[in-house]
Amino acid sequence: MSLKQTLQSHIGWVVATVVTVAFSQAAQAVPSYARQTGQDCVACHIGGFGPQLTPYGIKFKLGGYTDTDGKDGKVPLSGMVAASYTNNKDKTADAGRKSALDEASLFVAGRLADKLGTFIQITNEPADHHTALDQVDIRYAVPLTLAGKDSIVGLSVNNNPGVQDPFNNLSPWSFPYQPSHGGNAVGAERAGLGGLEGNVIGANVYTIWDNAVYGELGLYNTLSPTVQSKTGVASLQDAIDFGRLNNALYWRLGYMQDLRTSAWSVGLVGFDGKIKDRGGNTTFSNFSDIGVDASYQLLGTREHIVTVNGSYIREHDSVSGVNTNDYKLTSSYVYRNTYGATLGLFKATASDHQNQNSGYILQGDFTPWGKESSWAEPWANLRLGAQYVGYNSYTEEGTKFKASDKNTLYLFAWTSF
Repeated sequence: MSLKQTLQSHIGWVVATVVTVAFSQAAQAVPSYARQTGQDCVACHIGGFGPQLTPYGIKFKLGGYTDTDGKDGKVPLSGMVAASYTNNKDKTADAGRKSALDEASLFVAGRLADKLGTFIQITNEPADHHTALDQVDIRYAVPLTLAGKDSIVGLSVNNNPGVQDPFNNLSPWSFPYQPSHGGNAVGAERAGLGGLEGNVIGANVYTIWDNAVYGELGLYNTLSPTVQSKTGVASLQDAIDFGRLNNALYWRLGYMQDLRTSAWSVGLVGFDGKIKDRGGNTTFSNFSDIGVDASYQLLGTREHIVTVNGSYIREHDSVSGVNTNDYKLTSSYVYRNTYGATLGLFKATASDHQNQNSGYILQGDFTPWGKESSWAEPWANLRLGAQYVGYNSYTEEGTKFKASDKNTLYLFAWTSF
């Protein structure tokens, strides 16, 4: 029996079991992460706000979101609201200037049982009068000893390849962490990684050995058009037109080191699958993604923090014959987990030259809460930021634009509670 067939034979009952347990145990649930653990936001997140994870944050995610301070009576619910002002130099881009309430989200995020936890996001976008099931990651994690070393073996059921990744260095967690809803494209458009959010369901088995060596393997299938429609991911017709993905194979290898005053990781990722139409046997896309990523954190005493994150992902689509290359390099400096400055470089190339871009992102932000003795800790958090996207090149649907005309200024307020 092949590897795909072996995984396929188990995926049905595994998914059903985890989902059933998750929702049947809701009455015993404990809270959203900061309240659940009794830790400040800075324990898990660089700069006191997501999604960059500290070593503790990585371990919390790998442990199934279940670490707790042992106190009962907490509810695993949180909310998030993001508002912004966008000024596109190109006034044809989404009206040029735009003030908006970008999104409001409800999270079911926390420990449901000893080894079971969730990250479930439901998002409303007021401008589009649209509500949908957003990111989903339901985990069952078992701590154990392998070859004399502390380890974790777990299962993630999720709806977006990459959302379950512990290093938060792949889509959907890579910089810019809060992108402009009215801006232009940044990076590559891919059929596989980064292109399937909400359309699929996957089950991924993973392990971390000796707090260092990471491995993950899983399969993804498209949700039925009816399910996609009912969860708000797509209209019924759009879901039908999207096609079907059967048993796409996802794998991930990584190595990390937590040196207390610094930390680093390196990883490899691969994702292969075919998207076919639902009525016949026409293949829309046959993608093969492979990527490498790395991160470094200089933590010191946490007064001055410097991070560097880089990734390269290559996608080959044998149907279109197009090769896409996506490069990202980001560096941040954070002072006292309050004041942050980030420089991001990006470059996306495509062998057919239809959609590609390159440039830089500058961001400054202020996060006044999320630390010990800060106001509203651990009940609320806030980030205020200014982001500028500058383009060196920009081609869309084969049309090459004057790059600087696509430059965008983005101001945002991002709060969670």
